[in-house]
Amino acid sequence: MGSTAAAPTPSGDWAGAGLAFVEAWPEPRTFAPDPLKDEPRDLVRWRVRRRRGQTIYQEGEPATTFYRVEAGCVRLLLYASDGRRQIVGFCFPGDLFGFALDARDCTAEASTDLELTAYSAAAFVRSTRGNAGALMQVTQRCLGHYRAFAQHVLCIRSLPAAERIAACMEAFSARLAADEAPCPLPLSQIELSDFLGLTPETTSREVRKLCAAGRLARSGRKLLLLPPRRPRPPAQSANRPAEAGTRPIF
Repeated sequence: MGSTAAAPTPSGDWAGAGLAFVEAWPEPRTFAPDPLKDEPRDLVRWRVRRRRGQTIYQEGEPATTFYRVEAGCVRLLLYASDGRRQIVGFCFPGDLFGFALDARDCTAEASTDLELTAYSAAAFVRSTRGNAGALMQVTQRCLGHYRAFAQHVLCIRSLPAAERIAACMEAFSARLAADEAPCPLPLSQIELSDFLGLTPETTSREVRKLCAAGRLARSGRKLLLLPPRRPRPPAQSANRPAEAGTRPIF
């Protein structure tokens, strides 16, 4: 196991303050093997906590650390010079993010209260000497958020608002609502609007429609993701077998 010694004096990164079928997004992180499963002895790590809305790191800062989400949700975003923001991805428990060889290429903020494991980037790079595969896997997992965002942009560009939101909710359900119980959506409707390029009013209206249709639920002001719908096999004629590769469209 890696060292759990206390990190250097907290500052910067180290501060630990308290209806058509669309390809699933956000994509499951199924890279194998986990490059940090068997942590090298000299890998330096420590726990970080953030409260909702706090910054984890800012675009342009030196990339001295990277992170694994243990609990909560992280939003990755870019800010324009006029203050407008574009959310480029979300990170959920088990996701890695923040690894770069020089400077941060985006800002990371807490969408919810967070528990993170922080890793020293320099110590990790040293530990991978002679094992380029582990370095490439961590890089791939961290850059996967941007690949998913590119797929997301291509997906939603031609979709009307209702289908954008429905597709996004289906994808979040596939990622987060693994069992039969409803799962709280760990981001706000404002974040969802920013991510999908919709006005808050449009998002609110379409979310109400999804709730009325039984595709989302509410608990107070919190949206609940329902388990992914398991498509039933298509009905087959007695004298005609099902076509290979057929799947329902939803």
